[in-house]
Amino acid sequence: MKNSLTDRRRSRALGLTPIRNWDLWTVAPSAIAYFFVLEAAVAAASVWLLTKLTSISPSDWLRFGALIAAITVHLTVVRRAEEARRNEASGPHIDLTSVWTFAAAVALPGGLAVIATIWMRILIQPIARRQPYRFVFGTASMLASTLLSWALVHLSGVSLAATGHVPTDLGLVLVLAIAAVLYWFVQVMTVAVAFKIVTPNSKVLDFLGSKVDNMLEMSTLGAGAMLGMLMTSHWVGPLLLVVPVILVNALLSRAGERRTHLERLLREQEQLHQRLAADAHTDYRTGLLNTNGLAEYAGRLAERCRLDGEPMTVLVIDLDHFKRINDTWGHPAGNAVLAEVGRILREKLRPGDVAGRDGGEEFVVALKDTPVAQGVTIAERIREAIGSLAVPTTDKHRNVVTLYGREIQPPEPEGETLQAISASIGVAVIPDNGPDMAMAQHSADAALYKAKESGRNQVRVAGLDIPPRLMPAPRQDDVTKPITSRSA
Repeated sequence: MKNSLTDRRRSRALGLTPIRNWDLWTVAPSAIAYFFVLEAAVAAASVWLLTKLTSISPSDWLRFGALIAAITVHLTVVRRAEEARRNEASGPHIDLTSVWTFAAAVALPGGLAVIATIWMRILIQPIARRQPYRFVFGTASMLASTLLSWALVHLSGVSLAATGHVPTDLGLVLVLAIAAVLYWFVQVMTVAVAFKIVTPNSKVLDFLGSKVDNMLEMSTLGAGAMLGMLMTSHWVGPLLLVVPVILVNALLSRAGERRTHLERLLREQEQLHQRLAADAHTDYRTGLLNTNGLAEYAGRLAERCRLDGEPMTVLVIDLDHFKRINDTWGHPAGNAVLAEVGRILREKLRPGDVAGRDGGEEFVVALKDTPVAQGVTIAERIREAIGSLAVPTTDKHRNVVTLYGREIQPPEPEGETLQAISASIGVAVIPDNGPDMAMAQHSADAALYKAKESGRNQVRVAGLDIPPRLMPAPRQDDVTKPITSRSA
């Protein structure tokens, strides 16, 4: 039996609420009308067939009894495994009960096929735990497929026993194949139409199940056809098949557990791979890219700008007298300053720009689609932000101190000695200062050294001699936004 009402995966993919979570009174009136029409039609056909039970032969009662016994044993033995499989199911759930209901449609009179199907549904209810209205609808869907298959087989007039006449026997195979397809189609479509009525934006094809699910269902129906033929020659057929069906159910349960375990391992492996990839490209102290990540992402950004015919500005930033900070206040103080510089770069740059720490106290920034004038403006903003820092930290004796940038006056009387933070910045642009990231960074390094030689705490451009304080005014559309180090 395929229960498409448990199709949670497709419902999530379509942005829908699975039917299993719907309340009857929140369902569209058209869906309720559809439920009632289907159930009324099936109920009428079932009652009519039940009135014909008086003409049933003793051999039919023996087949029916053996089938009921097999259904009861099967669903009793596999109850716990079926509950686990249903809970783990992310798509249509195949529970192998079609082997019994389709065999009933093939070998039993219509009234007994109705009773066998209802008995099977009663045993399924404690396992599936469906709401009453869903249980009734599912039973109606199952009875509809069983009764239509029964009608096709019995109205066709073919003999279920071997005749030795090849065309007649092959005709039986054809009839049973068509009945199996009809059984599958009716059951799937009754549920798919319910989905379509409740969620008009969905497609009926989205609820037909995967290829593997349908192959398993058709295999189950094939086994049901063979059981039905066996039952016509001997009533003990269901008793012979019950153990193999239970074993197959156990194998499916075991396979489901292994699949769930493997899926969990794959998810964990993917998460670990992502963490390792992030760690391999991230400088843990600043949260920016490290040297490897900078080379990869900045190189990729440079190539993209080259293909688009847009300039890219490269900034090389070096903290002035950083060794003095480490020597005077200790490495924890230096680390605190580096972390604050990393925060400034993430805040001052735009989405799509790339920023990284290139070892020690040197940082590199790649500004996408940025000409030199705009790049100098951004560099000056970064320099001023670094020069305006106030970094609380501890000194070598674990005393709390606050280090200040050279652009602000600290409130402490001894503030002159705490004004320790500033940065010199070199600027280069692709393609004017080189065709790629490596050449542009080399040019920006040369401009940085010129800034150092000119007194530090200033911005210099490769190949130009621009006074450090006479920078272009910001453009009106030059809005800076926060950035992560992986925006490229």
